[in-house]
Amino acid sequence: MANKNLSLFYECYGNKKKPALVLLHSGGMAGVEWQPQIEILSQSFYLLVPDMLGHGKSLIPEGEALSISLMAEAVITMLDDEGIEKAHICGSSMGGAVALWIAVNSPQYINKLVAYRMGYCKNQSTYEQTRAMANPEYWKQYGMHRWLSKIHLSQGDENSWETVIANVSKVLDPQTSEHNHSLADLEKITAPTLLIAGDRDPLIPVEEILQMRNVIKQSHLPRNCIDFCVRLGSVQKSVSFR
Repeated sequence: MANKNLSLFYECYGNKKKPALVLLHSGGMAGVEWQPQIEILSQSFYLLVPDMLGHGKSLIPEGEALSISLMAEAVITMLDDEGIEKAHICGSSMGGAVALWIAVNSPQYINKLVAYRMGYCKNQSTYEQTRAMANPEYWKQYGMHRWLSKIHLSQGDENSWETVIANVSKVLDPQTSEHNHSLADLEKITAPTLLIAGDRDPLIPVEEILQMRNVIKQSHLPRNCIDFCVRLGSVQKSVSFR
């Protein structure tokens, strides 16, 4: 049931008669992150591209603290408002954590799941990169702070982007984060699931993505990742995702 206290800014693309695909951006970003993919994806899907809570033009409700579950509930509210019973959900990094939370806790909303650069829990090792990215100097060294300042202006002022990235670090802190699933939780996921990560990605070790693949019943890896894992002798079943 939609939580009417949660309101997301989102944009829609394509024909609503086509299968719905929700694109959830990574932490500190906004829906604009998906612009390079929108033209081609909207040919096959009805796209919903939100700014997640506390990002871009989507404000955190007064009195609420940002959390994975709050962001997930806002996405569910968006789907209910659109009259969409099931959707493909693709999440990048923190967006992947939100997508995974929905898959574990509200699986009736998911047709197919894509998790990009996100494991099933955070630990101190994988959290180091996330915490480093909460430092404004990290973004300033690449000149990206000007762009972040612009996309998060609706959060308050030109410096609000610093609060946005700090909040991302808080919601993924392994000491307190709701992104803390067990392998038993993942066994409950029945939706076809595509897991995407690089073999040297600091956010998700390849061993963790293999654990996820082994317990999520209909989970798959991209072909290049399969080839890498086969060389490790870790993957034995064939993969397809359609």
